[in-house]
Amino acid sequence: MMFTLAKDLLNIPVITSVTLAILAAIAKKYVHFSRRDFFSRSPLEQIEAVKWLRQSKPPSSNPLDVAEQQFRLLSLGLHRDRDLSYRLVAFHSSHSQTHIQSLKAVLRWPGLYDINDGKIYPHSHLKWSLPLMLIFILTLMGSEIIKSYSREDVSQFIFFLTVILATLIPWFWMLSCTLKIFGISKKLNTYTPPVIDAETDKEDFSSIINNKYP
Repeated sequence: MMFTLAKDLLNIPVITSVTLAILAAIAKKYVHFSRRDFFSRSPLEQIEAVKWLRQSKPPSSNPLDVAEQQFRLLSLGLHRDRDLSYRLVAFHSSHSQTHIQSLKAVLRWPGLYDINDGKIYPHSHLKWSLPLMLIFILTLMGSEIIKSYSREDVSQFIFFLTVILATLIPWFWMLSCTLKIFGISKKLNTYTPPVIDAETDKEDFSSIINNKYP
């Protein structure tokens, strides 16, 4: 049985390789997150991040100043765009915890949207690319499942069933994150954060980050 399964795996159809290659390319394009986001950090870390954000200013035209600020924001678990980072933190302080997962998705999936003046604009092509991706997976991989089932080839059937489940899991994950970003973008873009004077008491703005963390 093991020999037969190994032999079948070595004879994987080209379509399987193409499917996996496409999913890998999509993941590489959209997933840039390899650190804990701001909302997943401890209260003390969040307070330190808020203190720095309060004192920060829009970067000058010097590209080195821009790069330094972006690296600082990323190290704090925020977005590299200062205005968006400020908007996210201020929005979180003014609303209930029901939006926390959507705010995390914004920080974890920056490849799913564009930014202009601190506002989020989800990529419009996701409305049709995700459904087409699902059709591609179900049609091509599903046909292989049906063929192997009709031939009563158990090893091939199990293999292709495993492959299609392995591809659907990240697809549903991407769909979930996309829907979260589409939903929260409307609220964020209409939200006007308060203007905080950098010279005021620095503890006041830090106090908006309370202990209501998931």
